[in-house]
Parts: sequence; structure tokens; C-alpha cells
Amino acid sequence: MSNAAFFRVGSDARSPSIAVGILLFWMVYYGWCLFPGIGGMLNAGDSAKFQTLGHTSILVHGPGYPFILMLGSLVRSLALPVEPWWAMTFAMAAVPGAIANALAFLITRRLTGSVVFGLASATLLGSAGLMAVQSTEAEVYPLALAFVFGIVFLMLRFIETKRSGYFVAACGLYALSFGNHLMMVMLAPVGLWVMVAHAQILLRPRILGAIALLLCLGATQYLYLFWVTHQPTTAYSEYMPLPPTAGEVVNYIAGTYFGDLYGAGLASTQTMEVLIGTFSYAHPGVSIPVMAVGLSLFVAGWRQRGRDWAWYGVALVLGTGLAFTPFMLWYGAYDIRAFHLPVLGPLLVGTISAIGWWAAKRPHPRLWVSGALLIFGLVRTVQMAGDLTERTAPFADLVPVLETVIPQSPVEDPLVSMTYFMRMATLYHELQGETPMPATYRVAWRIHDEVERREQVGGIVIPTDGEQALRWIEHQRPDLHCEVVDIEQPERASWPAYGFLCSPPETTSPITQSE
Repeated sequence: MSNAAFFRVGSDARSPSIAVGILLFWMVYYGWCLFPGIGGMLNAGDSAKFQTLGHTSILVHGPGYPFILMLGSLVRSLALPVEPWWAMTFAMAAVPGAIANALAFLITRRLTGSVVFGLASATLLGSAGLMAVQSTEAEVYPLALAFVFGIVFLMLRFIETKRSGYFVAACGLYALSFGNHLMMVMLAPVGLWVMVAHAQILLRPRILGAIALLLCLGATQYLYLFWVTHQPTTAYSEYMPLPPTAGEVVNYIAGTYFGDLYGAGLASTQTMEVLIGTFSYAHPGVSIPVMAVGLSLFVAGWRQRGRDWAWYGVALVLGTGLAFTPFMLWYGAYDIRAFHLPVLGPLLVGTISAIGWWAAKRPHPRLWVSGALLIFGLVRTVQMAGDLTERTAPFADLVPVLETVIPQSPVEDPLVSMTYFMRMATLYHELQGETPMPATYRVAWRIHDEVERREQVGGIVIPTDGEQALRWIEHQRPDLHCEVVDIEQPERASWPAYGFLCSPPETTSPITQSE
């Protein structure tokens, strides 16, 4: 196939229509397989917190996610006839995940000149283990991947056409993406590489001025975050008082309370092992070999780079995935797997595109290889649908459990110590007025202020943690003596609980301590 024919095929006018079909398919697929309730598999606490935005304005953890806050405002304004948790999850995960899959088709289609390779790329990405899970749970990373692929596609169009408008548009989308996650800064070297490689086109005052203006406009999203912190309708903030000072907002955006995680990933090989596990779980037994073959063919095509712009396009996609890899290895969060989509997505799509690029001039291998990849992707899509629909909602009976245990507290306004996951699920119900009141619900490590200000501390620990909470209270308040209060619960309680009462020794009432 000649280069001219290759470009004609690559710019097939049917591609946008096919991309729309892919978008609609994956929106329906992810919507059908959406996690069936509050929480999720990867990080139930964060997912529950994001789902709360479906019915109430709150502040989530730093860097603040102003784009997600705006999306939550949109969801609330629509007042859709579905559960708020479902509407928010669909809006922030399923829709962006479907967009990312459609863009994966357009990217691979353009680089390989093959509709079948494009379909295989979209299908393998959409059915990849982490992608399918995250696109059906309330998390910010499917949206991050949609931004990444949108930026990459616009840069590919620039590399192909040399029209500066595509690059400026990519910069505008890049500026917008910072409102979703500051991790997008890792993509900056890729953009700088494109600028240096096309210095004669891009290093002009008019273009540089437009890029600077777009970056400034993108930064204004954080003014919206500041505005939200000063609204009386904002009902909850986890890490700073409301309304905050400007300095508190800056620390909140910078995530200084996560400072002990910065660089912690380099202390061991765990982050690398988890990343490799993500690649393996994408398509067990297939994804890692596909990536290895694609990377090998890309390297082998080095000599042909001067005759085909598509080789540089593949380099751009692969370079995007590699650009995010240092962050994955450096940041030592316990749920680091949740961050992996901006690496997995580009590497998967880039290597499939590399295979398709190599096969473009080889008709028979092209047909068989693209068909085999597409068939496997379809089989994996069906398999993942079965796995996703088998998930159960862990907090389905949370409110009835609270209604059973809270009234048994030894004090009228109990301090309820909970795990992070349970606290965020409780918050969802609390802000809808569905939890027993009065009660002060807190994450276990955030009961300090309540313990300090109360003369007598009593309440509930759920789920049970031995008696660690009581020993910690006695450590903080040597003037108090803590005892356990038995609570009647169902025989097979989802979250066993116990009551407690901490009082000055001379005022402690006789309480039978559990064994």
C-alpha cells in the first residue's frame, strides 16, 4: 500500500460515525455494569465521597477536583429520576470511560489505516480489567484518561497536518484537565517535545500567547473551588475548616496532608510490582505479550520513521504512557493501582497501534492479526460484563445497622468511630437525613477534637477494633477511664460494634465489660 493510499484510508469519513457508535455502546455497557450501590472495589471510601456530590455540595480531598465539583453541580441541577449515587457515578466514570474508548478507536484508526485495528483497540481498552472497573465506579481516572486521549488525538492531528490550531486546542484541553487531577503535569514533557520538534511552527508570539492565555483560563477552575468553600450550601469538608483562609486552600490543593506519601513509592519495589500486575490483569495472558510485541515492532520501525508520520504518532502515544510512569512509581499511596489508567491506556493503545502500523503494508497478517485482537476483545468484554455484574454493594444494609446500634449508645449524643470506607458511606446517607441523630460520625483517626472537648466521652465503635479506640482515648485523656458496653446485634452482623463510655474514675458508672 502506498503512502498516499494509506493516508486516504486513515482519513476515512466514516470514522466519526463509527466513533459515535463506540461511544454509545460503551456508555450503555458501563451503565449496565455500574457498581450496584455506594462505594466500589478499588477505594470504597473515595467512591462514596464522590457519589455524595450527586445530592449535596461537599469538598472532597485535595487537590480539590474543581471540574468534578462542577460536574456534581450539573448532576444535582438535572434532578434525574435515578438514585444520586448512580447519576454521579455514570457522569464521572461511565461517560468519560466511553469517550476514552471512542478516542482510542480514532487514534488507532488514524495511525494504522484500519477500522478493524481501531475497533480492536477500543474493545481491548474498554474491556481491560482496570478500565472496566474504574469506568463503573465513582473515580476521577476515567476522566483523566479521556483528557489524555483527547490531547493526544489533537497532537496527532497537528503532527499529521502541521496546522497549529490543533496544537493550541490540545493545550486548551490540557489546561482544562488540571481541574480534574494535578497529576496531568506529568504530560508536560510530551507537549514540550512536540513544541521543540516543531519549533518553526509553534514558537511564535501569537501561538505562545494563545497557549499562555488558555493555561491561565484553565487555572481559574480553582477559583471556583475557592468559591465553593465559601458557600453556605457546602455541607462537608474533610481536611480544612469552612470557610478557609487563602493559605488553607493552597495547602488543600497541594495536598500537603499527603506529604508522607510523596516519594514513598521509591522505598520498595511494591509500586513497580503493582503496576506490572495492572498490565497483567488487563487481559490475563494476553495484554503483556501484546505490549511486548508492539514495543518490539515500534523499535524495529526506527529506520522507517522518516517515510511515515505515523511512526512518530505511535511514539507520541507510547511516550504519553511512559510520561506518567514515574508518578506511579514515586507516589506511595496504598491504593496506587487506582492511578494506573493514564499509563495502562496509552501503552495498550500505543502498542496495538504499533502492531497495526507494522501490518499496514502486509495485507494477510493485517487481516488475521486485527481480527484475532478484535475477537479476543469481544470475548473479554463479555467476560468482564459477567464479573462486573456479580459485584455486590457492601453498604446496602448500613442504615438499618446504624438504626440498631446507635440507640444503644450509653450517651445521648454518641461519638461514632468508623473506618474511612464506612464513614464516607455514612456521609452519603447522613447528608440525606437518613442516619440516626443526634450522633457525631467520625473517621477513627479524626475523633481527636471531640475527645478533647467532651467532659465525658461515649459512643460506638463500628466495626470493632479490639479496644484500641478506648486505649487511645485513655492515652489522650489520662483523666478518663474507659469501659466497653455490650450491644445487641444480629447474629451475623455485617459490621460488629461495641459501645463505650469514658468518664473520670470517680463518676464512672458500673458497666459490664465484654469478654
